[in-house]
Amino acid sequence: MNFFRNRLEAYPRLEDYRLAKAAGYWPYYKTVESASRPRFTIEGADYINFGSNNYLSLSYHPKVIEAAQQATAKYGTGVTGSRLLNGTLDLHRTLEAELAEFYGREAALVFSTGYVANVATIGGLLNRHDYAVLDKDAHNSLLTGAQLSGATMRRFGHNDLERLARILDGLPPERGKGVIVDGVYSMGGDTAPLDQLVELCHAHPNTFLLDDEAHGLGVLGARGRGAAERYDVLADVDLITITFSKTLGSCGGALIGSPDAIELLMLDADPLIFTASNTPGSVAAALEALRILRDEPEITTRLRANVGLFIDLLTDRGVPVNPAESAILTIPLRRRDEVSAVVLARELLEAGVFVNPVVAPAVAQGLGLIRLSLMLDHTPALLEEAAEVIFKVLNDNDQLPEE
Repeated sequence: MNFFRNRLEAYPRLEDYRLAKAAGYWPYYKTVESASRPRFTIEGADYINFGSNNYLSLSYHPKVIEAAQQATAKYGTGVTGSRLLNGTLDLHRTLEAELAEFYGREAALVFSTGYVANVATIGGLLNRHDYAVLDKDAHNSLLTGAQLSGATMRRFGHNDLERLARILDGLPPERGKGVIVDGVYSMGGDTAPLDQLVELCHAHPNTFLLDDEAHGLGVLGARGRGAAERYDVLADVDLITITFSKTLGSCGGALIGSPDAIELLMLDADPLIFTASNTPGSVAAALEALRILRDEPEITTRLRANVGLFIDLLTDRGVPVNPAESAILTIPLRRRDEVSAVVLARELLEAGVFVNPVVAPAVAQGLGLIRLSLMLDHTPALLEEAAEVIFKVLNDNDQLPEE
């Protein structure tokens, strides 16, 4: 149909995409042919894996796999309905109870994905009479939820608390307000100053704070409960959302927090009510992964040790890296344009290292960076090998800083 072709031809970056694909530099939608291990297989070749969010290496843990297999054998491959109808299993109830206990909160609600958890929560709690106040680096799922809610949106510069305070001071006190942030930001790996955000939000009436801990769970805090635990405000953040697709090695998401908020969403959140429920295997896998994290909190310390080691290995070679408390590292390129980032990612892939090139809209238009995610099972030898490859490729591409 002409409709589809016309829409495709109007896509603003279509020419760039087609040129990159034709030249073999299109870095996305690669076909993965193995589990997301420290070394994994893409289209027939093996690579050192820094492109996964499998922070605690739990997606292939034997206990997690066994839990998914047993649940599939018992309940089948899918529930064939929404949570509202036939899609709430005893597995969901158990996972919700154990998530609430893990976070020291009263209630939790499981969704089919982390994206849906954010969209449903924001869209279900805010309406056109309210305000959604978001950090400019907030994840797309948070932004989409705010847009779909109909609330009036306000944005503040990344971690700019002075600007946030001015925004909140200028909003009507009687109107509802949701301040929405990532505990750990997915592109930069830096954290939101949640202790200060809690204080600021609680100083304004009718204001709640939503903390998306997708990249904080299993990474930060003494027990791996994320940035809120790291800032010692776990009991003070109003709402916490998580995804199962990163640390928990599965697929799904959850909201943890107020029983009133959760009851409201169960009654009035369309993405929950009209979306098919998680597969039994994915719920069981997330539950088992959560239990491993709960029972072995020391694995988060081991993960952070890997991060520290890799930063040292790169820094010793003169490779610039933006260190963060999280398991996400970024390499700020000497030439920070999109083309350079994509070309460098291709060169690294050819040298045996898989990374994520980040371009707009994940970062500002025209900019590019290289993003790496560390895993628990990255060994010192593998990190040493990868650091040497990264140094050589950056040096050959004149991407190291001038001395």
